[in-house]
Amino acid sequence: MPAQDFLAQLATADPAGFWIGVAIAAGVGVWLVRRGLEHFWRLRLIVDTPTARIRSAPQGYVELQGRAAPLRGLLAARLTGTPCVWFRWRIQEYRSSGKSGSWVTIEHGDAERAFLLDDGSGEAEIHPDGAHLHFRARQQWYGPHPGRVATQRNAIGAFFERQRRYRMTEERIAEHESVYVLGHFETPRRGVRERAALTRTLLARWKRDPERMQCFDRDGDGEVSLQEWEHARRKAARLAEQAEAKLGAEAPRPRVLATGDPGQPFVISTEDEPTLLLKLRLSAFGGSLAGALLCAGAAAAVVARITA
Repeated sequence: MPAQDFLAQLATADPAGFWIGVAIAAGVGVWLVRRGLEHFWRLRLIVDTPTARIRSAPQGYVELQGRAAPLRGLLAARLTGTPCVWFRWRIQEYRSSGKSGSWVTIEHGDAERAFLLDDGSGEAEIHPDGAHLHFRARQQWYGPHPGRVATQRNAIGAFFERQRRYRMTEERIAEHESVYVLGHFETPRRGVRERAALTRTLLARWKRDPERMQCFDRDGDGEVSLQEWEHARRKAARLAEQAEAKLGAEAPRPRVLATGDPGQPFVISTEDEPTLLLKLRLSAFGGSLAGALLCAGAAAAVVARITA
């Protein structure tokens, strides 16, 4: 259909439907442009930031590359049980609404712990919370039951299956796998603040433990009085001081985490840097172009409507 004929039809379309369609097109276009610009910025940071060595890395925003290692021992991935150093997973259910349907996430999570990065010069803890994650090891399967790898089947079989359909996705970082990290590098210092934080953590954990709280109830009246709680606080402070003294005798291990600054994104990737850069370029250029075209189309439709 020629563009002029299409604009002419838009000019005479139902007003409510027309303005809703224009608003949706413009909203999606703006979102795509914004996402494309974010990827342009992330791309520039990756290209411009030199790779540092853990032993000599400065405090602040750095780029690191090394091999993944477990923090305290290998983990079993949530859905497949595959040994790894970190993972995240998602279970989705296909829900129909009339003639259409969509995948709805019903469960998701991750390893909830850090892993180590070893670049040959030293080790650093990587805390993935808040990171933009790019995985090479990604496994996805479909089945009538959530989370059961034994019921694995392809997408076509799951689509025509009459039972409730589920889609499971699991992404993992394997031991010794090459990892790229761009984030905030810091070497924690132990002191009064850390002891106070550990004391609060211990007290909060004890509050959730009925048996522990019963131990603090010295007079056996079923309640922990202010005096008894003060005794618990002093005990937690002593334990925190002992733990900090033990940690202080060891060389502190640096860590990498989110900066909290949108202008300095936290990126973790198990893909090599050239592959990551290629994907960011495609996403940046493609998203920006598609968004610009949608916005231009919405503007042209509004002009055609007004001038009709």
